[in-house]
Amino acid sequence: MEPKIYPTIMRVFSSLLLVLSFHVSFACGWSVSPETSRLALFKAQREGFFKLTPFYYSADYYYSTNTVSGVDQELNCMEWQKKLGSKIDPKDVHTILYETDGEQFETAYENKSLQKVFSKNTFIEALLLSKNKAFLNYILFAKKLEYNGNNDVKWESWDQVGYGSKDHKLADVNDFEKKIKTAKDTFLKQRYAFLILRYSFYAEDKNEVIRLYDTYLGDNKNTILEPWALYYKALCIENFPLQNYLLSKVFASCEEKAFAVLQHYNWKLTEQTLALAQNDEQRSVILAIESFRNPAPDLKTIQEVYKVSPNSINLSFLIGREINKLEDWIFTPQYTNNGSPSVTFEGSDWYGNYAKAKEENFNKDISHLRALEYFLIAIREQSSGEQKDYITAAIAQLCFMDDQIDLGKKYTNMISDKANASIQMQKNIQLALVSLKQDNLKSEKVQNQLYEYFNSVESLVETDNGLFKNLYSLYRIASADFAKKGDRVTAGLLMMKSDSKGAGEYSVYDNPYFYSYIGYFDRSATIDDVDKLMALQLKEDKTPFEKYICSGTIAPNINYYKDLKGTIAFRNNNLELAYKTFASMPKDFWEKNYAFTDYLNENPFSPKILQKDKERKFNYRFNKADFIAKLIQLKKQNTASSNLQLAHAYFNVSYLGNSWMMVAYDWTAGESYVDYVYGDNSENEKRYQKGNYYSLTIAKMYYEKALKMSKNSNEKALASLMIFECNYYSHYANIVSTEEEEKNPFKAGQELVNFYSVYKTTPTFKKYNCPLLQSFIN
Repeated sequence: MEPKIYPTIMRVFSSLLLVLSFHVSFACGWSVSPETSRLALFKAQREGFFKLTPFYYSADYYYSTNTVSGVDQELNCMEWQKKLGSKIDPKDVHTILYETDGEQFETAYENKSLQKVFSKNTFIEALLLSKNKAFLNYILFAKKLEYNGNNDVKWESWDQVGYGSKDHKLADVNDFEKKIKTAKDTFLKQRYAFLILRYSFYAEDKNEVIRLYDTYLGDNKNTILEPWALYYKALCIENFPLQNYLLSKVFASCEEKAFAVLQHYNWKLTEQTLALAQNDEQRSVILAIESFRNPAPDLKTIQEVYKVSPNSINLSFLIGREINKLEDWIFTPQYTNNGSPSVTFEGSDWYGNYAKAKEENFNKDISHLRALEYFLIAIREQSSGEQKDYITAAIAQLCFMDDQIDLGKKYTNMISDKANASIQMQKNIQLALVSLKQDNLKSEKVQNQLYEYFNSVESLVETDNGLFKNLYSLYRIASADFAKKGDRVTAGLLMMKSDSKGAGEYSVYDNPYFYSYIGYFDRSATIDDVDKLMALQLKEDKTPFEKYICSGTIAPNINYYKDLKGTIAFRNNNLELAYKTFASMPKDFWEKNYAFTDYLNENPFSPKILQKDKERKFNYRFNKADFIAKLIQLKKQNTASSNLQLAHAYFNVSYLGNSWMMVAYDWTAGESYVDYVYGDNSENEKRYQKGNYYSLTIAKMYYEKALKMSKNSNEKALASLMIFECNYYSHYANIVSTEEEEKNPFKAGQELVNFYSVYKTTPTFKKYNCPLLQSFIN
C-alpha cells in the first residue's frame, strides 16, 4: 500500500524532466519575467525617439536596450573638425578620442610614431602640424588624465577602457588653473576646464565643479561640453528642486546623459521644480521626465505637455507609452496564460476575486482608453507633418483595442504614404488587424495579404530587435482570431511563431525538439485537426502564407503528428484508430524519440502501485501499436482474467501508473514552462479517457467486471484490493484542501472489508496486507 498522496498537490511536480532545456522550480512552478509575457503592438516612432529608448513602458525597472546614442560624441568630433579644418574626417577624430586608450597614444607620442601608428588619420595629421602643438598637448594631457584615479571613464565620455600596463605616467594635476589660463584659445580653455571639472567631481570637490562650470562653460551653449558639465554641476547642488531643474536642462540639450538624468532625478518634487522653469519648453521637459517612469494612467500629464509644447518629441513618446500601458492591461490578460497584466499599479487588484477584478479593471482601462482616444482625435487636426501621422496611427491603434474596427480602418487609411518607415510599419500592423477582424480568413488571397503585412514587420527586425515584441503580440492575436474561426492548425502554427518571438532565451524554438512541434496541438487539436496538419506538412505547393506559417514551426518528421493522432485517439477510447495510426509508424520510433524510453519501460499489465521499488524492472520494450493490439484482443476475450489485465493496463495509463505516457506527454499539469507556453492542461487531463487519467474510471470498471466474473478467490482478492485503490485515489483526486477532506473524509467500501474477511486466506492477501490498509476498516 502506498502512502496517501494528494494528486492536486502532485501536479506542481510537472514532468518537465522531459523538457530538458528549461528551468524548473519544483516548489513554485516555472515562470517567465512579466516583461517577457507582456503584449505590445504599438511601436511607431518619430525622429528623435532613440535617446528615449530606456523609457519605453516596461515591466522591468527600465526598458532593456543594448544600444547607446553616439550623437553627442559625433557633435564633439565635429567641433574638433570645425576648429582644426574641414579636411579632417570626424570619424578619424572619433578613432582617437573614443577608440584609442591613453597608453597606446602616450607610447606612440613618446616614440614619435604617432603618424606611423595612426597612418592616414587626418586628425593626427592636423595635430602634428606645428601650429597645432597646443591642441596635441591637450590631447596628450587628456589621455594621461584617463589614468588618474578613474580608470573606468574615457575622456569626455562614459565608455570603459582597458589598460595593459601598470607603469603608466600620471597626468600632472597640481596646477589645473594654470593649464586653463595659459591656454590662449577659448576652445582649449573650455576643454581643459571640462576635464578638470570632471576630475574634481570624482574627487568630490563640489565647489570646484560649480566654479569651473560657472566660470568657463555656463555662458557657452555652442559646445556639447556645456550640458556634459552641467550634469556634473547639477549633481553637486544640494537644493533638490534646483538639481532637478538643471538635470532637465541637460536632458533637453544632449542625448548621452538622458538615462543618467533619470537615474538621478528626484521624484515627487514636481511643483517645486516647475516653479523654476523659465519658459513653456522647459516646463514640458520637466513634465515629460516626471511621466517617463509613471506606470499608472497619465493622460493628465499628456494634456499638460500638449498645452505647452504641442509638437514635441516628448509628447509623442508619452502618447506611445500610454498606449503600451493600455495594451498591457487589456491584451496581456486576454492573450496570455498569466491572467493579469505584466505591470500592476496601486489601486489595481488582480489577486482577490479575480473575475471581479478582471471586469472592474477592464472597464477602467476602456474608459481611460476612450478618454485618450477622444483627446488625440481633438488635437489631430492641429498637428502637422510627422506628429500628425504619429497621432493618426495612435488613434487607429486605440480604435482596434476598443473593437472599433471600421473607425480604426478609417484612421489607418489617413496615415500619409510619406510617413516614416516606423509609422508605415505600424500601418501594416494595423492593416493586418483590420484583415484579421473583417476578412474571410479562409481566403487564400486574404491569407497571402496577411503574409505581406507580417513579412513587412519581419524584415525590419534585422535593424530593430525591439520589434520582436510587436511580432510576438501580433502573431498571438492572429492566432486567437484564426482559432475563433475554427482553424486550429493555423492558430497553432501562429502561436508557435508568437512564442518564438517573445520568449527570448527561454524559447523552445531556438532549439526545437519533439514536443515543441506538437505542444499547442496536444492541448487543443482534434483528430481532424491533426489530419489537416499532416496534410499541410506534406503539401508541396504551399501558398506564400502557408510557407510562412510553416517556417520554423512545422514538424520535420510526420511521425510526430502520427504519435499525437494515435494518442488523442487513445484518449478518446478509439482503440481501432489508435492501433491503425501507431501501426503505420516505425517500430523503433518510441525508442529513438522524446523521452518515451524513460517512461514507457515497464510491464503495463502489472499494476505499478502494488510493486515495491526493488521489484520494478525497467527493461520492457514498449511498442504503442503492440500495446493497443493487446487491449483490443483482451476486450474481445471478455473473461475474468482478460478484464483483470485490462484493468491493470488502464490503471497504468493513469497518472499513477507506469505507462502514463500512453495518454499524456507530461505527467500532470501545473505551473511549468509547458503550461506557460501552451496553457494549463489540467481540465483536459481530467477528461482523458472519460476521467480515467485522474479518477481511474475505466480501470475500476474492468476490476469490477473481473470481480463479478471470476471464480478464482485469489483473482477476486486482487480485484477487490484494486477497486479499493481506485476509490481511494479517485477520492483524493477531487479533494483540494484539508477543509474539504474534513467535510468529506474517505470511507473504505465493502471491497476492503471483503479483502480482510472473505479473502484473508488468499496469497494476494498475505502479499499485500499491511497495517495502513487495515486502518481503513477499523
